[in-house]
Amino acid sequence: MDAGVIRVLVVDDNAEYRRRLAKLLKLQGGLEVVGEAADGREGIQIALAVRPDVILIDFRMAGLDGFSAARTIVRDLPDTKIFILTAYPGALDPTKVRSRGIHGLLIKDQPVAEIVEAIRKTSVA
Repeated sequence: MDAGVIRVLVVDDNAEYRRRLAKLLKLQGGLEVVGEAADGREGIQIALAVRPDVILIDFRMAGLDGFSAARTIVRDLPDTKIFILTAYPGALDPTKVRSRGIHGLLIKDQPVAEIVEAIRKTSVA
């Protein structure tokens, strides 16, 4: 695998959104989608198996929500960068999110170019 490729895991319980985002990310140079998960538990399992560079995880999901899953991933995979995806920008305080080891918030309806930019900026650090 190319060392310059950023490996991404997408976790969202909305299958249509998850597939669309993964498809758009696959079209970007330098990114590889290494997995998709439908909930937080599956996201943790896949993350531990494939060890992605970046995880995009939905905040609100049935079962184990993204915030809870992210806490486990931060503990077990400290080098993995995590972004919380949300349709509700005011639902979380970005400062509080970052203080828990999560690298940022991304709004689901923002342009994919902005999501890709956030991934690349964080992965360079």
